[in-house]
Amino acid sequence: MAGQAMLRVAAVQAAPVFLDREATVEKAVRLVEEAAAAGARLVAFGEGFLPGHPIWLHVLPITSPAQIGLASELVAAAITIPGPETERLGAVARATGTLIVMGATERIDPANSSLALSAVVVHPDGRIERRRKLVPAAGERVLYTPGGGDSIRVFDSPWGPLSVLLGGENSNPLLTWTMRELGARIHVAAWPPHFNKPGVMGETATITGRAIAYQNSAHVISVAGATTDETRARIARTPDDRALLDAMAADPASSVYAPRGALFAGPLDGGEAILYADLDLGAGAWASLVNRHYDRPDLFRVTVDRRAPASPLAFAPTPDTAQADPGSAPVGRPTDVPEAADRARRLIADRYGDRLDPDDAERLVPFVVSVLATSTRLEELEPSGLEPDAMPWVDDPRTGR
Repeated sequence: MAGQAMLRVAAVQAAPVFLDREATVEKAVRLVEEAAAAGARLVAFGEGFLPGHPIWLHVLPITSPAQIGLASELVAAAITIPGPETERLGAVARATGTLIVMGATERIDPANSSLALSAVVVHPDGRIERRRKLVPAAGERVLYTPGGGDSIRVFDSPWGPLSVLLGGENSNPLLTWTMRELGARIHVAAWPPHFNKPGVMGETATITGRAIAYQNSAHVISVAGATTDETRARIARTPDDRALLDAMAADPASSVYAPRGALFAGPLDGGEAILYADLDLGAGAWASLVNRHYDRPDLFRVTVDRRAPASPLAFAPTPDTAQADPGSAPVGRPTDVPEAADRARRLIADRYGDRLDPDDAERLVPFVVSVLATSTRLEELEPSGLEPDAMPWVDDPRTGR
């Protein structure tokens, strides 16, 4: 029933201190403190806010020296999670009792330049969680690595499950439906400062924000980034570039939508501002109940693979390593070598019994271990559940089979 609880939220439409990680974090801290002083308990920033979204991709050729230079700066300014920047955000979350949602460029591994567009969730107790954008959009794909199945998730909050999607993810109906099925009644749709043409992102954010609010019976905080004159001047190489960037920066953006899709607050005009809204957390309960009657899970199902991406590094056994260590397995897999080798021997014995020469059987062990380490399906099967035809990797013409 309506009136059960109220939650003040803040959509922070702000520009970063462009490609300056430390200064952007300090600006974020001041904005969180300002929003908390105004009563906000949930404070959301746009996609790629920390240390800045690569909006230059809209006007600079991918292989141009200017783009390469800015991309190199982005790599240097990207954050690690956890890291000093998230610790600073955790401290202000604890001090203000707020939950912070912030888009960031994450450096996946400090040893290389791989980046991810991530959503950082900072809990009121300072805990840090994150998810990565599943499919970077358009020019983003040059710079960012896709997220894995482990990023198909919601976050616990004091007000129930919270979903956060970045940019074009909000247009993915299977993904937004999954957020609904995971129980999210508050959704943060984080957007960059703009797309590649004036008006396009504002229209997209409006359509998707209202759709998610309506179909998921959720409160939707649609929050965009912003740019400054200095940033646009730095990116632009021609007067036409500057005119386009200025026009896109003026688009209306951040809004809040109520369950069933009504515009609740906003939209903010282009530029920097904080949009506040007081959410009635009981609103939408009836709509959610009615919507469930349309689901028909007996007829419609969606299978979601939530596994984390596999390690890109694996070493196949060689004759030398196989002889030296029959239980060797690929590096980078969660395989306990002695147990894997024993399991491989059991599988071979179940398949061939005493018809295979013991030396030949032992030479098969490292190859079976390799398959077990890289095949999730086989890792989940018990030897008793295997059919002979399910193991072509141990066929040997010398057995006559």
